[in-house]
Amino acid sequence: MAVAPYRHRIVPGFALLMAGLVAGCVAAPQVPPGPAGRFATLVAAADQSAGQVVDHLARRERQEVQEASSLRFAAGAMPPAAPPPAAPAAGAVLDPGMKLFALEAQRLAALSGGQPLAEGQLGAALMGRLQDGLAALRGLPGRWPSEAVRRRGMAGFALLAEPTPPGSDVASLASARQQAMGDAVLLMRAVVGSDQRSGLRGALAQRNEAWRAAQTAMLNTVRNDRSLGPDQRMEIWRTAQARLAADPPEVAGAELHRMLGALPAAHAAAGAGDAAGVEAFGAEVARMQSLAAQAR
Repeated sequence: MAVAPYRHRIVPGFALLMAGLVAGCVAAPQVPPGPAGRFATLVAAADQSAGQVVDHLARRERQEVQEASSLRFAAGAMPPAAPPPAAPAAGAVLDPGMKLFALEAQRLAALSGGQPLAEGQLGAALMGRLQDGLAALRGLPGRWPSEAVRRRGMAGFALLAEPTPPGSDVASLASARQQAMGDAVLLMRAVVGSDQRSGLRGALAQRNEAWRAAQTAMLNTVRNDRSLGPDQRMEIWRTAQARLAADPPEVAGAELHRMLGALPAAHAAAGAGDAAGVEAFGAEVARMQSLAAQAR
């Protein structure tokens, strides 16, 4: 079954809940935003920009696989079977994971404003989607998170999915869940990949390498085609070189991995009322938003 684009996979009621929280306990004039409110706003923005980038990578992956097959055939060879798409599968894990981070951030914001968070079964629903997404990754070739990282990360997410315990305040909730946040982020970063040999970054690197090899095979065919004149060959060469130099997918994956890595420190800062620490995460989100805007 095809996976819907990252930014459209929203649990019913989640957008309404988030909008209500932002309006009611973050941006309301009688409740100053503060570090916890700012953190919640930033995590929501991070979720949105991450979704835009993953959608872009999915489009790029699909285009490269299709073009590689066409170029191979045009060069006189039968293309191999197309690999299963990796970006939508990774997005099916990243999306509920980011929304669980956003839900935790909204709890901190609600506590900072002295208002309860009526979240219902949202955490459990997101955990179900996260488990389904991770299960689907098992059938995908590549170096995806190890069993140890999966178990540790899912245990972290399970704690983040739980509602706020009675009597909690911002500092106590953030402190109690700091290790869980770190473990959950570790899993998300493993899904993205620490380099071009693992996770989504590794899968996309393989797609890109196959696409580049197909471009080279096509150029070799053009070079040996005596029916083409020098000007025609030169134009094909220039077009191919421009395509090869454009929009390297590794940049987006590396930035997503980096932004995720800044989440635990920002979570701790929000709990401690450290505005500067939260704004350090804001700088990472701004980088991601800029990248997402360029990818549209």
